[in-house]
Amino acid sequence: MKKILWALFYILIALVLVGGGFVAAVGSPQEAWSRVQALLPGSSQTGNTQDGGPAVDFATLTPEELDARTTLIRTAADVTSQVSAAGNIQLSAQQFVVLKTNGVVQEMAVRVGDDVAAGDLLAALDPVDAEKAVERALLNLASAQLSLEKLYDETDPADIASGAADLESAKENLADLYDGPNSLSVAAARSNLAAAWAKYNDLLAGPSEAKKTQLSTNMRKFEVALNEARRAWEPVSWRPDVGRTPQAAAYEKATIDYENALAAYEEATAPASASELQSALSQTQNAQKQLDDLLESATSAEIAAAEAQVASKVAKLTDLRAGPDANALGSAQISVDKAFLDLQDAADDLAATRLLAPVDGTILAVNLTVGQQVNNGTSAVTLARRDNLELKVNVAEVDVSKLSLGQPAKITLDALPGEEFDGEVLSIAPSADSQSGVVNYPVTLRLINPDSRVRAGMTAVATVVNQSAVSGWLVPATAVRSVDDSARVIVLRNGVPTPVTVTVGAPQGEWVVVESPELQANDRVIATTTSFINDENPFQFGPPGDGENGGPGGRAGGRAGGRPGGGG
Repeated sequence: MKKILWALFYILIALVLVGGGFVAAVGSPQEAWSRVQALLPGSSQTGNTQDGGPAVDFATLTPEELDARTTLIRTAADVTSQVSAAGNIQLSAQQFVVLKTNGVVQEMAVRVGDDVAAGDLLAALDPVDAEKAVERALLNLASAQLSLEKLYDETDPADIASGAADLESAKENLADLYDGPNSLSVAAARSNLAAAWAKYNDLLAGPSEAKKTQLSTNMRKFEVALNEARRAWEPVSWRPDVGRTPQAAAYEKATIDYENALAAYEEATAPASASELQSALSQTQNAQKQLDDLLESATSAEIAAAEAQVASKVAKLTDLRAGPDANALGSAQISVDKAFLDLQDAADDLAATRLLAPVDGTILAVNLTVGQQVNNGTSAVTLARRDNLELKVNVAEVDVSKLSLGQPAKITLDALPGEEFDGEVLSIAPSADSQSGVVNYPVTLRLINPDSRVRAGMTAVATVVNQSAVSGWLVPATAVRSVDDSARVIVLRNGVPTPVTVTVGAPQGEWVVVESPELQANDRVIATTTSFINDENPFQFGPPGDGENGGPGGRAGGRAGGRPGGGG
């Protein structure tokens, strides 16, 4: 029992000695703070704190006061290995389907929201005018082809004979002009003139008395014959077959002869009409002119015209005998080719009256109504593929170098919390978009196989993983202090400020990357910043009062502010 009591006594003495030595070496927490005070950012050698007040006993601070004076360090890879940015889902490409012809809208086959496949009917125009244009083009092509074929056909001998006859006639006419009129032609012209005047004078004078007597006598002779035939017919007129009797036939013939004689007499004794007189006078004038032309010698103009006529007939006969020339064939072939192109255009216009979907997609807008008069180039329908979605975001200039085309990304949506969708970097703008001094680069990400719940316009956040992650820790830049050619930070452990030597790396805004084997997770350094790493999402940074350095952290606050190593 005594041995046990002595052992306890020696242990107590050792504890007292060790405790006294530690206090003598380190001192109280207040003395430890005095030793590291010189290492604090902006401190002086007066023994006061950063704000000039008395030294702070961190062991006595409340958790809220401790958070206000210190900052939790984070691994640099948590931020520098990822780039995060927010934006809205958009359709990757909208296709405007335009009309390629004019017309009147006859049918609208789709409405906004309809899904269509390539080749489906979108709208139809009245095809009547286009069909008529095709028919006209067909006729023009047929005509041009016939003209070309006619040139290739062998020349008809009858055409050559006709051309030779025309040439001989033209030569004779020219010779007559050279030789002047002959006696026979002049005599014939004089005879025509005398006959024309005689006819005109007879019309003016009327028939002679001898002519009248002759016609009157002839008329009375047929009248006597008619009376005799009537007397012979009357005795048999009661018979049923009277029409087949000789008396009836003789009576009918006598009637016709008398009526003809009467008409001749009346015609001969009637005065001539004004039109008959005028026609007879015109004939006399024409006959006189023909005689005068014969008697006059040919003029130089008439001879020149006759010579030109002969030359034309010679050229025509030569062409007939030689067949078609190359120029004529070429011109005819051009006409055929043009007619064929016109037919193709007309057929295209007819096909264009039915507007078809060029690709699979969803109708976003319909710009036509039935009965509307439209023109070539009018935008009829807008469509896009619902499953071809993009996310456009702005990435800070400090982060854009961490991105590359095809880099994978995870995309979350406010409308679908708790779910992630795959994506990849599709494009990175070569130039920045600077607003209010903030430099960002537009970046487009493509969603890979999104489901039907993802719609254009939804708010989304993309997180792109940087394969070249930075090692070390992120601390506020104000926490680093240079002492004797080395850099140190003050870490608060168990309420005691402890200096830790670090190697300083790349800055990240108000933060800096440091490395030290002495730093541990959950260490807090004595320093504060105006930006923070959000508790809810460690890759989002924002203004003071949201997240780590005070107040409730959240997604919206993280988007609003800047961030080291990530897109804001």
